[in-house]
Amino acid sequence: MIKLFGNIDGKRISSRELEEKIQASLADGARHLEIEAQGQHGIGGRIWPRYAPVKVMVRGAIGQRLGAMGMFGTEIVAENGASDDVGWLNCGAQITVLGDVTNGAHNAGAQGVLYVQGGGGARCDTMTKHNPRFAPLQSWYFRDVGDSFAEFKAGGISVVCGVNPRHSENILGYRPCVGMVGGTVYFRGKIADYSEQEVQLLELSTQDWEWLRVNLRPYLSAIDRLDYWAELTRSCDDWRKLIAYTPAEKKKRSSRRMAAKEFRRRHWEPAVGKGGIFGEMIEQPFTLLPFVTTGKDRRFRPVWNNERQLAPCVAACPSDIPSHRRFQLLRQGKHREALALVLEYSPLAATVCGELCPNICMKACSRKVVDRPLDIKGLGRASRGMIIPTSTTATADGKKVAVIGGGPAGLAAAWQLMLQGHTVTLYEASARLGGKLWQSVEQGKVQSAILEEDLARIVAAKLVIKRNNPVDRKKFDEIHRENDGIIIACGAPGFIGPEIHQEKGKILVNSQGQTHDLKVFAVGAAVGRGLTTHLIGSGRRGALALHALLSGSQYHSEARNTIPYVKLKLEYFAFQRGECAGPMGTAAPLEKGPTIPLAGAVTPASEAQRCISCGLCRDCHICENTCHYQAITRRDLGAGNFEYVLDPTRCIGCGFCVGTCPCGIWEMEENI
Repeated sequence: MIKLFGNIDGKRISSRELEEKIQASLADGARHLEIEAQGQHGIGGRIWPRYAPVKVMVRGAIGQRLGAMGMFGTEIVAENGASDDVGWLNCGAQITVLGDVTNGAHNAGAQGVLYVQGGGGARCDTMTKHNPRFAPLQSWYFRDVGDSFAEFKAGGISVVCGVNPRHSENILGYRPCVGMVGGTVYFRGKIADYSEQEVQLLELSTQDWEWLRVNLRPYLSAIDRLDYWAELTRSCDDWRKLIAYTPAEKKKRSSRRMAAKEFRRRHWEPAVGKGGIFGEMIEQPFTLLPFVTTGKDRRFRPVWNNERQLAPCVAACPSDIPSHRRFQLLRQGKHREALALVLEYSPLAATVCGELCPNICMKACSRKVVDRPLDIKGLGRASRGMIIPTSTTATADGKKVAVIGGGPAGLAAAWQLMLQGHTVTLYEASARLGGKLWQSVEQGKVQSAILEEDLARIVAAKLVIKRNNPVDRKKFDEIHRENDGIIIACGAPGFIGPEIHQEKGKILVNSQGQTHDLKVFAVGAAVGRGLTTHLIGSGRRGALALHALLSGSQYHSEARNTIPYVKLKLEYFAFQRGECAGPMGTAAPLEKGPTIPLAGAVTPASEAQRCISCGLCRDCHICENTCHYQAITRRDLGAGNFEYVLDPTRCIGCGFCVGTCPCGIWEMEENI
């Protein structure tokens, strides 16, 4: 006898290592093994019949699949209960469990015997089979079994003795023998139900009773329960059996086609419907639906998701400038509003958007798939000299904010805070604003006149600007005391103390630009490197986050998905090439003022007509005109705003509006 242990020197070995030790012992001639398990699985399986009969005694914590794929000539005895899938795919082993088995015992077994001293869990004896060349599979349970017993059983014999069962009113569990097509189940005791469509409940024949009496003795002897022999063999009338209907019997029973109404009454309602598992969730009446449905009966419904997804140009812009909205305003004839819109996002429209920006938005423009991207850079140039409308500036709220650094990030932050109604003081160490933008002037990348015009707009705003005012630690402490919030927008800030954490010369901030000092934010070169457009975007987002803190609200960045090209109907725009307006109609008349050329004969108006308006409704009426049932109408909201609304009593959920929308606005959603 060889003893093997699942724990060696206080360390549990793996199932593979234990299996290797078992196979090595058998190869060395061992025929009786004692195993002290510690959760290892698959013990006793795969012992090939070339060896003489092998007996495996297992103690301790037994893992899953005890005796799985067991072979003829193998005897396995578990001295306590076992885990799931005992005897899985059994091919001839005799397995005795001196305790309970859990779920899936003898699952998919073909030959062999399983003796259980206790009861079984759920789905025992499922998918068992029988090869006529060998004796049928046998499964013996002393007490009872759990739910879904003998599910899809195709062969083998199962015996449930019903001695001291856990559930005396139902020893076979819930819904036994579903899908059973072969084999036999002998049981002693009460059952609540069984699958009457697949199996029939019968009394035992003389042959059945003789087989039980002959095979009960070795079973009771194996599990040390021979004293129950007299009780279990007292009368044939104590036992019954379940066997599957033959194909001929099933055909005869199902010769009459059941009407849908009868099926619903006899089967659907008790098991699944109002009296079944979904009863609490069923509210609708069970009436026949027409072939074409509306309202709540539609499987899907179209939704007008205007601006739910970002246009590629907006998603690509580090400054978050919504160029597609600028082109929309141009199509509406609001020329000055379109050119001034950029000032709500950047105070350096002409300098950066019109000259220094590497045109990331144009590289992402969907129009390039049709012919060429829109001249968005030209819009920046056309914004030269524009003044931001006073309606976009919020009322003063009495909050004082300081911005340290007069470069692109600092100017963008101060500008945004001013627009939100805060009193802003901008500190700049040198004599002029702009920071490294003046290097671009010296390198010939932008004319000084253009930069000076943008800076003059900032100076003329409601800002307190302190030039030649470097900030040291003492000055910073003073600023910290006198202001409700601070934005640091300068590189290498040596004036901050240890309460604001730094790493490699950069200030550490959270996703909103907030430092460890909750009233201090850091943006731009203070936290990292980037293009000028990145610095402007960083300053803007930091300012909005600080504004949210001061106003007691939550800041949420525009973290929306970019609309994919596949949602756009680019074929529609393929007919509209070149610089002139095409089938969308002529441009709306602009306000009084000169037409500003962008590139040659290209004007803002002509580019607005070329814009695909990704994710933003063009107000083209195509969906409204396409809908056969007139379920879509346009609603005017005033001030140039509108929406398209759907009448669910007319809409059939056909999706034509989704298929024809050139801008990808309409989407189909589940109608739940």
